[in-house]
Amino acid sequence: MSFSTADEMRINLGGGRSGNTRFALNSITTSGDEDTLSIQVRAYFGKQHATASGTEISDEALKRVVQTAEDAARFVPEDPEYVPELGPQKYLPIKPYFRSTAAASAKQRVNGAQSSLQPALESNLLSAGFFTNRHGFSAVGNSNKLFGYYRATNASFSVTTRTQDGTGSGWGSDSSRNIDQVDYQSASKRALQKAQGSSQSKTLEPGIYPVIMEPQAVADFIRFGSYAMNARSADEGRSFFSKAGGGNKIGEQVAGDNITMRSDPTHPQLLGGPFGGDGLPAKKNTWIKDGVLQQLYYDRYWAKKQGIEATGYPSNIIIEGEQGTLDELISNTDRAVLVTRFWYIRFVDPQSLLLTGLTRDGTFWVENGRIQHAIKNFRFNESPMAVLNKVTGMSTPVRIGGSMVPAIRASEFNFASLSDAV
Repeated sequence: MSFSTADEMRINLGGGRSGNTRFALNSITTSGDEDTLSIQVRAYFGKQHATASGTEISDEALKRVVQTAEDAARFVPEDPEYVPELGPQKYLPIKPYFRSTAAASAKQRVNGAQSSLQPALESNLLSAGFFTNRHGFSAVGNSNKLFGYYRATNASFSVTTRTQDGTGSGWGSDSSRNIDQVDYQSASKRALQKAQGSSQSKTLEPGIYPVIMEPQAVADFIRFGSYAMNARSADEGRSFFSKAGGGNKIGEQVAGDNITMRSDPTHPQLLGGPFGGDGLPAKKNTWIKDGVLQQLYYDRYWAKKQGIEATGYPSNIIIEGEQGTLDELISNTDRAVLVTRFWYIRFVDPQSLLLTGLTRDGTFWVENGRIQHAIKNFRFNESPMAVLNKVTGMSTPVRIGGSMVPAIRASEFNFASLSDAV
């Protein structure tokens, strides 16, 4: 900041080291490490501002990126939604850093990959996947004396297993801040079993059926609902959470009374960063409680305009489920389509939160409490909020990426057409 002549300035600095091991066709294909460093400088002259970025932190490089941001800021129009940079903030004492993850070696990643490769070979299946570990840091500071810094780690394993004839496919994944908690063996076992079980699938005609979504499918689907929980979009009449006649639906029933959705950056299995890119502290928020909308997320501009406190974006998504396993949920089901996961999900109508997408990597017919057979994949047209109004059962929540979600059984789900994808 000593190189700056701007009225205000914010600097974001981040970097780290990541390692990756890839495997395909039952063999390790690549393994490597990458170091990254990035800096972003935002310069302000009054309500004019611009951002420049770079990947070096020598004095000369810093002078160049500051000068670039300042030169651009002098020539852009004033921002009608300008808010001053934050002053000093207090952050939650979150420590999403684990030495075990930072110190993980290529050999450790290869051992994880072998948990999939050897069983696939023995079962005459084909396995492909990815195992990564990363450690890094994030820092933010500005001319108003704000400063924040934290270190974080993350490890992720995913595998797709297919039959030799291409008719069956299975998938498994796990991730954690702590690589010692990544259960790659269970993920590999799930992928193998799904591949074997989904081969030679039968055709079920498209229609509206009861559904059981495994936790991965729930995470894939529900995150689009969290994307829509923007207060400004709701207040301006552009989202599902807009109220007829103006305003938003805070205080109204938007889901079944068995649904509670919240965010908690301190959750021990979902440790988040203590602040966002602008330095706004991460917070615990309850979005939906017993089906009633409690809160929408507000950025700093819209919060100021509405005269309330900014919430920031959800740090993670937690859906409080019930006690029990996926298998127990299946055993208590008369008939339903069981979905492993979704992919290629897109918005059809943001106003109703109608989505379309495809099932993938194992779709099955459940009847009389048992999986009867694999069925061909579907394209669906459905809204997450509509489904959350029809939930008839849930399992205990599990970690899926940045979410803690249960398997969910719902009374209706619109499977609109068949898909030839495996």
